[in-house]
Amino acid sequence: MTPPMYQRVRNMFGDAGLTTGFLVQLLAFNDPGDLTKAVMVFRPNGGTSIRNDLGNDNYVLVDVIGAKNRIQDAALATQAIVDYIQVNPHSDECVGKIENIGAIPAPVQTEEGRMVFRLQFACIFGD
Repeated sequence: MTPPMYQRVRNMFGDAGLTTGFLVQLLAFNDPGDLTKAVMVFRPNGGTSIRNDLGNDNYVLVDVIGAKNRIQDAALATQAIVDYIQVNPHSDECVGKIENIGAIPAPVQTEEGRMVFRLQFACIFGD
């Protein structure tokens, strides 16, 4: 069975070293109970119609959740992800072509003092 696209993007980011320093989670944020830990969450976010023998877009959300009071670290990791995707849109054959949608959105700060950047990607894949 082929893994879902959000898992393929997670694998691609891991292979590229983009998840280094982050606890990697799938589908939902699960608080690690340690505010010094940064977290990266990969989840699906819809896409275009899926039809036989045609490519489609799979949307993937990646939440970059910084450690408490480490705002700059979260911002730098977010920029590194966007820069990598811009330069390497075809670097993983399991993902197809990946594009950042919406650039870098305004971050949101949690009550605990974590900075969250929610990135969205379109993965254009056809088999």
